[in-house]
Amino acid sequence: MSEIGIRELKQNASAVVARVTAGETVVITDRRRPVAQLSPLPQSPLEQLRTAGQARTARRSLDELGMPPGGIDESGRVTAALLALREDERH
Repeated sequence: MSEIGIRELKQNASAVVARVTAGETVVITDRRRPVAQLSPLPQSPLEQLRTAGQARTARRSLDELGMPPGGIDESGRVTAALLALREDERH
């Protein structure tokens, strides 16, 4: 973590923002007294998973996948079967 005075920050704002973008935290001082901190924004939970290699961006949209084999069960049999299984798990 580095420190930078307000005057120097004004003169070099783009360079300081570039350092923060690269991951550095910068403490801003006024007459050598810390008054603020400039830090990178935290990653979203999904971006954290991507960075850790535990998730990846989809290569195709859901629309491109098409219909499931056999089409959609409009009779409600699949839903009824799932609800029955869940009910059994509760008891």
